[in-house]
Amino acid sequence: MAHMPSSKTQPTGPIPTRPDDLKIGMYVDLNCSWFKHPFASKTFTIASDKELAIIRGLGLDAVLVHPARSDSQGPAQNSPDGNDAGTTAAPPLPHTTGSDTARCDTSAPPPTIVQYKESLQQADMLYRQTVAESSQALNEIKNGSESGLVAAKQMIHGLTEILVSDNASSAMGSLLGAQELDDLSVLHAMNVAVLSMLVGRQFDLGHEAMHALGTAGFLHDIGEQSLPPDLRHRSLASMTTEDHNVFQQHVDFGLSMLAQFPGIPDEVLSIIRNHHERVDGSGYPARIRGDQLSLLSRIHAVVDEYESLVNTADPLTTMTPTETLSKLYTGAKTKFSEEVVVALIQTLSVYPPGTVVALSDQSVGLVVSINLHSRMRPLIVLYDPTINQANPHIADLSKDHTLSIARSIPRSELSRETSDYLNLTKWTGFFISSSLKALEEDRAA
Repeated sequence: MAHMPSSKTQPTGPIPTRPDDLKIGMYVDLNCSWFKHPFASKTFTIASDKELAIIRGLGLDAVLVHPARSDSQGPAQNSPDGNDAGTTAAPPLPHTTGSDTARCDTSAPPPTIVQYKESLQQADMLYRQTVAESSQALNEIKNGSESGLVAAKQMIHGLTEILVSDNASSAMGSLLGAQELDDLSVLHAMNVAVLSMLVGRQFDLGHEAMHALGTAGFLHDIGEQSLPPDLRHRSLASMTTEDHNVFQQHVDFGLSMLAQFPGIPDEVLSIIRNHHERVDGSGYPARIRGDQLSLLSRIHAVVDEYESLVNTADPLTTMTPTETLSKLYTGAKTKFSEEVVVALIQTLSVYPPGTVVALSDQSVGLVVSINLHSRMRPLIVLYDPTINQANPHIADLSKDHTLSIARSIPRSELSRETSDYLNLTKWTGFFISSSLKALEEDRAA
């Protein structure tokens, strides 16, 4: 005699479920864009109250629950056989706005870094901490750990939210010496991520495109981790033809490394695959021409080249930011997209962080911050040998309208004393100051 199926038969397919009804132990498919959530994958077993809170904060109407893959800690319909491990996740960075300017009384002596403590020294300290955490994230990704990818997503998510919502007031430069940096490639990854997204703003890119730019910027050279150590730290000019051929393999190495994480979007992988291609077809690995390269790939190529020229392995031989922008513009009609080079110049102004300038009162200083709302009026550290180098005077041109920039100064014109005072033998790290304030609040939570 045939038996009728029980009315209590367990469902086997995914069940749309409201976030408020989720429980620890459920295996879920968030069923949304990779960029919308901070997890390494959109499918995983919920392992903690923290992950529940994050999912409920994403604004999703429903997620898909797979009963057959959920563990015994889930609701009654869950299968007792599921044993998937939970996915580590970091909470999204909060949406914050921040101003990095301070009051400047032009009748008094110029303000010092001590008086800018909240906006400069604190941001600089947080940036150094972020460099260390980014280095750890890249190492974890290399080793196949999802926690590294989650940390990278968290950082890029915070930048994206701030830039898309137009809450970024300034982009700042932090001077880092060799003793403060174990690996220059970490600084390069962070700089390319930040600058790519800043340039992306010029094209009014949407949230997902900005997120893709930042993610690809952070991950684009991860394949270099698989190169011989002596090759990784050599300049391109010193490489033989054989060395160049080996070095070019880092693109494929990186894509193979990232294949461990199947959730990474195709647009991110495409930017990474094409970041050494050039619009005239002279790049590698596929010698793709400009009309075959996406806007995001063209943005990344320009920013990657700019950053590589202003932060070389030997800071003493580095081109100045102004010289680099001029070189890129000259070559825009051959190797790079002219519209992207122009957008980079518009982003950084003609006086990017790291530029030595002469002011209208004949004083000399180093640009350390771009005012994103008034790019010709940045924050400048002034050279004054009568003042302690550790606490120099500051000129905030966004506040002091009696001063203006007269011209940029080639480093060949500078005395050794001026170069040493302004720390020109150090590398420049770029960051969005508002994102660091958000990061600090997130760490304190």
